[in-house]
Order: sequence, then structure tokens, then C-alpha cells
Amino acid sequence: MNLDYDPSIQGFERFCRCSKACKCGQGTEHEWSWDEKLVTKTAELSEHNLEVKFHPGYSNGTAAVRGNRILDKDRHHYWEIKMLTPIYGTDVMVGVGTEKAQLDVWEKFCSLLGMTKDSWGFSYTGRIQHAGESRHYAMPFGQGSIVGVHLDTWRGTLQFFLNRRPLGIAFTGLRGLQLYPMVSSTAARSSVRITHSCSAPASLQMECLALLRPFQKRYLTVIFPGLKYLTQSILADVLSINRNDDEDEDEYEFPEEHLILDDFDFALVGYGRRKKKRRVIFPETESLEISP
Repeated sequence: MNLDYDPSIQGFERFCRCSKACKCGQGTEHEWSWDEKLVTKTAELSEHNLEVKFHPGYSNGTAAVRGNRILDKDRHHYWEIKMLTPIYGTDVMVGVGTEKAQLDVWEKFCSLLGMTKDSWGFSYTGRIQHAGESRHYAMPFGQGSIVGVHLDTWRGTLQFFLNRRPLGIAFTGLRGLQLYPMVSSTAARSSVRITHSCSAPASLQMECLALLRPFQKRYLTVIFPGLKYLTQSILADVLSINRNDDEDEDEYEFPEEHLILDDFDFALVGYGRRKKKRRVIFPETESLEISP
């Protein structure tokens, strides 16, 4: 990594320009927090263990924290980390790691996540790293940025988001591993906060949800209010944005008469309203009228 990197030289995207105390981007769902049992004097936890300040006095190396629970298999996991203070120095990273991933490196400033085969990291310089190998991935991030992480434990893929925009798949081959969320920093008095964390089973239902356009989700929410927890969840948005769709969704705002539910368990788009009865003709028999 570039040890002389200066965030003032290159621009980076912010989610907001508020002070450290702001709650912009803050969610209400938190399935896990940082593990206080593993925190050393190189870090301080606060805000119900959602916020961590690295190197509270001065920095003499590299420190990391990890989540207090394993990310369950066969699920989609998504969480967001907000950068609360200026990000500078050798490296600040977001990612995942196994139980063997190192948490502290005394008197050494390094890009900790991804330095070995036991972790995978995304650096504030815009690079990703695993097993000591790094490559360019995205633009840098800094104070006020929100880094999202989507781990699909069914497919074994890991991708990152910057201010809720997808950056593409960063790593593959993670299926079957027991992983924890992680953050590392070499910068003195640098703080980050978990703003949201959630998960959902990797299922056919979630795969189908990913194919729906925004207007279709809104329609289903009105017709089937019980699906609101799915169609309006942040995971629904995370999965849907992988669609290759550059068309204007407003072109697909069909009037009510063009949205038809047939006699089965799925929605169809057609023309005209559904009839109260339909006629079925059987060969060499009388016709029957079948009520829907």
C-alpha cells in the first residue's frame, strides 16, 4: 500500500459533511456489534459497542476489531460502516476475517486486512487485498463516507458499496468459511461506527425479489402489505441493484388496468382486467365455466 497517501490530494465521496455526532445514514437494525472481549488498549468501544475509536492517545502500530458473532452460512449479510473522523496514514480498512485473523500488530504500520489468507479487506485508498496481494478496486473513501459490505455466504462472494452504490464483486471463493466482520486502522484517534447490519436467508424468494423493478416492489407492497418487510428492506435494494438496467423505470409505470394477477401465485403484466369467469373447452365434451 502507499504509505505516503494523503487524502487531501485525491478527492473522495462523502455520504454527508456533518460532524462526528451526526446520525446521517444511521439504521435501526443491528444484528451484531464489535466484540468487547477482544478489544485491547489500542481501541475503545462506545455507543453500545457499535462505535470504535482506534489508538485513543497516539498510534504505535495497527489495530483491528471484529464482530461478536460469526456470519451464518447460507445467508445474505449486509452491513454499513461510517467513517466518523478524518482517515489518514498507512491504512484504514473494512472487510471480513476468520477466527485466525490477526487483531493487533505492535510497532508496525500495515494494511492488516488481507495481509494473510485469513482476511479480506477494502482500503480507504481504493484498493482491495487478500493473502498479501492487492489491486485497485474503487475510488478512495474518507470522513463522512459510508462503506457497505455484502457477503453472500451461499455463493461465497464479497462485494463493497460506497455511499450505497455498488462497486462490484471484490472476492469469491468464501463459501463454507466461518467469517466475522472486521475493521482495522493505523490512524490515531480514528473512529468508525456500524450504522446498520442485517441478514436474510439465501432463498428462491430472495432471488426472485432481486429481479423486481422498483415500481413492481411498490405495487406488491400495496397489494400485499405483509411483504413490506421484504420489498422495503435494505437487503432488497442491495440485491436488486445487481440488475443490468439502464432504462428509466418511469416508463414502466403501468396503469392499474395493466397490472393483472392470474389464478396462480405470481403476477403477470398484460392488458385488460381479469374476468370473473373464464371458459375452458374440453374436446368432445360440454364447455365448463370455472370461477377464479
